[in-house]
Parts: sequence; C-alpha cells; structure tokens
Amino acid sequence: MDEKKIAVIVPIIAALIIGGAIGVYFQFQKDAPKLNIARNVIKSLSSKTVPSIVAFGKASKIEGRNITLDYNGDTITIGISDDAQIYTSSNQTAGATPTASLLENIKIGDDLSVNLKVLPDGQLQGQSVIILNFAN
Repeated sequence: MDEKKIAVIVPIIAALIIGGAIGVYFQFQKDAPKLNIARNVIKSLSSKTVPSIVAFGKASKIEGRNITLDYNGDTITIGISDDAQIYTSSNQTAGATPTASLLENIKIGDDLSVNLKVLPDGQLQGQSVIILNFAN
C-alpha cells in the first residue's frame, strides 16, 4: 500500500516543481524587455551628454547629505554630493546667489530645485541645490 501512495505522490510533486519552473521562466520572459528598457534609460541618463535633470519639491527630511523632497504626494530622497553648490533665490535678487553650506541653509519646508545626475548604478546624486524663496 505504501508503494502505491509513493508512486502517486512522487509524480504529483514532480509535476508541481516542473510547473513552477515553467511559470518562473515565462514570467521572466515577460519582464525581460522592461528590464532592458530600464537599463537603457539608466545608461542614457548617466551619460556625459546629459549634464543633469531637475527635481523639485518641499524638503521634508534632511539626514546628513540626504534630502527628501515631497511634491504632490510623491517623495524622493537624494544624496547631495560633497562638492554641490548651494544657492538661494528670492524676488529681491536678480538670480541665484551662492550660500555657505547645505546644513546651515536648507530647512524643513523649504522649496528646493535640485539638479541631479544619474550615476551609472542608477542612483541619483544632487549636483546643485537652489533654495526657492517664493514668499519674499
């Protein structure tokens, strides 16, 4: 009796394993084009021909050189490079003027425009920050 049970159970388990492997294979085939597109986008944006892209939002968190921006329900955390230029602007100045350092001038709630560079590993790095003073 035990041999009959084993003879039935072993093929069922083998079929489940084979079915699972086939399912994983076909899911990977379905997702592979999306992964290639993502790799190509990262490669293009990290190219030397794309000097920067811009992120905008309200500073909601500052930890060391990482700034979290919020805008219309979306959130992004950006690491600011050590040599990033920090600027401030207001209605009273003709353009952005340089400031001393990141930690001393950026406050929670400030509206920021951050020029970003996409690194080859896909990480974002802030190259410069403009503190936007809309109320002045």
